Amino acid sequence: MMPGIKRQEVPDWILQTDGTEKVPIRDLLQGSLYYPASGRDGDPVRYLGGLVHSFVYVDDSIEHDDMMKSLYDERYKFKGYSLLGCRDVTKADLTPNGWRPVPPGPGDGNPRNMGMFRKAPYAIWSIHERNSDRDQEYGPKRFSLLNVCGDGAASFQALYHTNECAPDVVAIIQSGGGNWTEFRDPSKVFGRDVLENPNGTPRFLLYGGWGDGDYRPSCWPRYSEEIHHWSIAGGKLGLWWDPTSSPEADLKRS
Repeated sequence: MMPGIKRQEVPDWILQTDGTEKVPIRDLLQGSLYYPASGRDGDPVRYLGGLVHSFVYVDDSIEHDDMMKSLYDERYKFKGYSLLGCRDVTKADLTPNGWRPVPPGPGDGNPRNMGMFRKAPYAIWSIHERNSDRDQEYGPKRFSLLNVCGDGAASFQALYHTNECAPDVVAIIQSGGGNWTEFRDPSKVFGRDVLENPNGTPRFLLYGGWGDGDYRPSCWPRYSEEIHHWSIAGGKLGLWWDPTSSPEADLKRS
């Protein structure tokens, strides 16, 4: 956790689960971090674990077996954590009330352009527990991770709109060039889905990428105040705050 951010207690629903029972979908989504085009990037968990305890990663380019193996593979496991429980979840688990998708507009791009790269849809829910040789300063005792093989914009609608929830953080990292729509443009379909969500909007935007870019200012103008900036391997990452979303006092460490 970085200075200036209040560490949150691990929610009871995470402490009381091993990831094998029915998915508590609204608990899992409300106040989570949502990361489209996520790959296997562990940086959001590394830097924001403790502010957030539930992470929703969405990427449609990784096959089911590869993703499942990576949860057990030492090369991809979250350093300092062990896998407590893991299972496949169904569409009915994620959208128990069904879903009526809102199609993209004329200027949003064509989702069919990425069809050749997409893998068969699936979702995997896992619970990760901090190893006994690490203390609280290292990270939270437990966190939840939902991996969805799906489209970043459509999955946000399906998960948050239909379950009447909102994430606390949206991550846009190394976006552009590989997606059918531009996540960095707040006027495109993904930006509208997030910023016009009737159930609320995120307090924070985690924005950055690799290469020489400074990634300042943030890509979504309403996130105008940078809380923290990291130099990551080969790039930059910043946490940006929407000053209209909550009182400044809420950011201070207790």
